[in-house]
Amino acid sequence: MPKEYPCTEPGCGKSFLRPEHLSRHRLNHRPKQIYQCPSCPKRFVRKDLLRRHEKRHEKGMWFRNSGGYTGPSPMQDASPDPPQRSVREPAAMFTVENDDVRGVPTASSEKSHDDADDDTADKGDHPVSHDQQAMVPMDFRNDMINPLTDDHVASLFFDPSFNIPDPSLDFEWLFDNISADFNSANGGLPVVSPQSSASAAGISPPSFPMQSPHIRSPASSHSSSSSPWVAVRANLLTALNTLAPDILMSSFFYPSNLAHFYDLYFENYHPHFPILHKPTLDPMKAPPLLIAAIVTLGSTLSSDAAHFETSIKIHDSLRYIIFNTGDFEPPASLWCVQTLLLIQAHEKMFSTRKHHQLAHIFHGAIITLMKRGVAYSSVQSASSNRELTPLEQSWHQWIETQSSNRTAFFGFVMDAQHSFMFGHTCILSVHDVRLPLPCADSLWECDNVEEWSRLMRKTPESPGFLPVLKRLLGRTPIPPHCSAYARLILLHGLFSVTAHMKARDLATLGVGRMSSASSPRMGPIDTWKDTLERAMDTWSFSLVSRSSSLALEASKPLYRMAYVAIYTDITDIHILAGAPSLLGTLLSANDRLRATARVRAWSDKQESKKALYHCLLLIQEIIFTGQQYRACTDNIALRPWSLYHAALILWAYGFMARERGFPPERRPSSSAEEYLVRMLMLLRNDSEEIGSAAQQTRELLQAVRETLEGCRWELLQEAYETLGRLIAT
Repeated sequence: MPKEYPCTEPGCGKSFLRPEHLSRHRLNHRPKQIYQCPSCPKRFVRKDLLRRHEKRHEKGMWFRNSGGYTGPSPMQDASPDPPQRSVREPAAMFTVENDDVRGVPTASSEKSHDDADDDTADKGDHPVSHDQQAMVPMDFRNDMINPLTDDHVASLFFDPSFNIPDPSLDFEWLFDNISADFNSANGGLPVVSPQSSASAAGISPPSFPMQSPHIRSPASSHSSSSSPWVAVRANLLTALNTLAPDILMSSFFYPSNLAHFYDLYFENYHPHFPILHKPTLDPMKAPPLLIAAIVTLGSTLSSDAAHFETSIKIHDSLRYIIFNTGDFEPPASLWCVQTLLLIQAHEKMFSTRKHHQLAHIFHGAIITLMKRGVAYSSVQSASSNRELTPLEQSWHQWIETQSSNRTAFFGFVMDAQHSFMFGHTCILSVHDVRLPLPCADSLWECDNVEEWSRLMRKTPESPGFLPVLKRLLGRTPIPPHCSAYARLILLHGLFSVTAHMKARDLATLGVGRMSSASSPRMGPIDTWKDTLERAMDTWSFSLVSRSSSLALEASKPLYRMAYVAIYTDITDIHILAGAPSLLGTLLSANDRLRATARVRAWSDKQESKKALYHCLLLIQEIIFTGQQYRACTDNIALRPWSLYHAALILWAYGFMARERGFPPERRPSSSAEEYLVRMLMLLRNDSEEIGSAAQQTRELLQAVRETLEGCRWELLQEAYETLGRLIAT
């Protein structure tokens, strides 16, 4: 029988199958806060229950119990004379979905009085009239997508009652795929293994050739000195007036250059992370500091090195200028959070080592700020001075909410991605992100309200992030209508789970594996590596069944790195190679000895060959495509960094093979391409000769090093030097 968790309050006697359910139940006995419904006498101990109850009011639920009184209809906000809204309307940037997302049944005695009341059927709903239905698209009518009301208080990036110190229990429900089900039009998809023909060594065979990278340089439509960018320049100079005069007077701020940087951002970076709604983003009316973050990030893709250097100088102060604005306070304005995240992206992946380390330091503070919620700008202030029609008001509200969700996922992706790529500790867990996935690209890119209204009626509703991730772990393919950005997010969900499961194993020192006899639900977690590898195999359908996009092109090297992350600690390999510390810390002789011992133990394991296999494929897919690859012209920031990581891992395995006494091959030094072909063949055949062949890395390291020449990012310059030292030894 599974363990039960009884309530210890005198006279209660209820018990639960999960500790978090007990935590929520305790709020009925000892509530932290009481939430009063503004439309009826009922009170609640949890805010999500209040919100669910308020939706009943919006549908007319209270009518049948109140003698004819109803609360405000959601359609009243769409009347010709909408009520005035405050300039800052607080709403949650991260929302909590219904508890059933956890996919675990509760004990029969679990319902509290408040839960039972809230789950009453909606049989008495009063339908909205046909005329009203025509005003707002169907998906938006269903739940109004978190309507921006003054009492929608910022709170939940995570549920405060969902606080479980045991990592194994925290992830138990996610790996329990037996009870996973989809009650949607896309449910019932078969559980499949796209790699059913994998070899006995467990190595996945497919390869995904990557497109030749290049920075897209569109011709700006705002290049003349009389363009709107003259006004944008004036706004920027006012907002950045604390910078040195030589920076403000530089050619970086010429209107034509600003317009070019802006276009470079939307051509080359925005497709990865479409958090801004370009059709309604007016550079003249948008917050100048947000525009500053956009143009400085775009300038890193400019061919002019002087403009790149100017952006570095601007970023020496830009974050602190934002800190001094009135919008940097909980709940922060949405533009403020977006600007800070774009600064993080610039400094972590395009700038100097100093900025990279500062971005890591401030990452936790920004996530904490996001957890406190976001204040949306007024729908009225987001448009022209003319009065909005009801449909326009709905569209602008939808844009605000969708932007908020996309920004939240942007923060989550960076958190998960950098846990392996830079050795940074994950701050967020997948359990923290209880949001629907981003909508379809066609819907997000609508540039007029009529087209948006038409597509809203025909576009399927976006599924929740956690349910789709859970089913992905159960080898159920991603719903076909999920956007490229949504698929990139789900890949980083697997990154995040990997990081937390590795942390669990490190924290428990493997003790958790021995407890499965007393806890039958521990089994799926103990095989988490196999589960995640199969989930990535299933995710890989995104790369073969979708039309090309920059987001999915960026996913290809990260997909390989996601496999490698399961079996490799890149921080130890950096230390072994004598590369500069990823965390910027000083390393002692003992630190190096311990790292070397861990890499030695890693190279002895059979699973290390899985990491080698994906490193070989990654290098093959980037360099040996028939076209010359140059990292300095790549518009996918982490592709060259992934290439460098793959080369270091292959070198480390060969270094340890030499240390273990494997004789070097007698054949003359092979070219980089010959090395790749031979290693792939030996890995697929699980040959014992691999220890000798793995040592022939000199030509491979030279080929990778040549691709990194001329990069501006300081960490890639350090990578170039590190590879040079390894070649020389």
